[in-house]
Amino acid sequence: MPAMIEYIQKDSFFHRLHPITKILWTFGVLIISFVFSSPLPIFIILLSNILIAAASGIIKEVFPAIKALFLFSLLLIAFQIFFVSDGNTLFYAIPFTDIGRITDIGLNLSLVMSFRMVATVSTIPILMMTTPMTDLVVVLVEKLKIPFKYAFMFITALRFIPTLLGEIEQILQAQMSRGYNSDTKNPFKKMIIVIPLAIPLLVSSIKKTEKMAISMEARGFASGPRSYYRKIVMRKADYAALFTLVTAIFVTMLL
Repeated sequence: MPAMIEYIQKDSFFHRLHPITKILWTFGVLIISFVFSSPLPIFIILLSNILIAAASGIIKEVFPAIKALFLFSLLLIAFQIFFVSDGNTLFYAIPFTDIGRITDIGLNLSLVMSFRMVATVSTIPILMMTTPMTDLVVVLVEKLKIPFKYAFMFITALRFIPTLLGEIEQILQAQMSRGYNSDTKNPFKKMIIVIPLAIPLLVSSIKKTEKMAISMEARGFASGPRSYYRKIVMRKADYAALFTLVTAIFVTMLL
């Protein structure tokens, strides 16, 4: 099972950008996505995210996350499209009946919501895969003035995600070697399969947490003022990217 959020070292333009530039980019995508009320421009924003991932050399790693978001968005479309009765009728879900009336407003709203979710959430794995965790901590603490303990908790939680995914894969392999069948497409059976995984996963997580606590204490965590061995500075490319982002937001507001 591949890790969805993990730094991937590459030498791309987006990798070299300052972490603050990339953080502001995620917020910029969020703002622009909520300004538009039509699915087409939001879909174009989503395509731009995919192009950024491709140009950064991480499209293969980002694709599973985007695929999962698209699958979830299909559920969102299916749920939303039948609960909006305003607008002109386009067609019915069941032909030659009055069941499942789908309107133009309902279809537009459901597409906007689904594309908006995928466009905004897909920026997170791109940010994490192109930015070292240590750089994020430095920026959160030094530039954004977030207390170090909270920044460390945030980054640690993100780093635990791929670790837990790997643990789940190992437990599944161990269960399958003992003859436990976990290969099913039934959602209810999948929920039942999760139960035997919970206890060993919980025990493993507690052990890892205890080891981390001992390691942090041995290294003098929070024992005094913190210092960093290198400085992260803004470059001309960052200012150019921020200017482009601000211009895009400003133009979007005027449209």
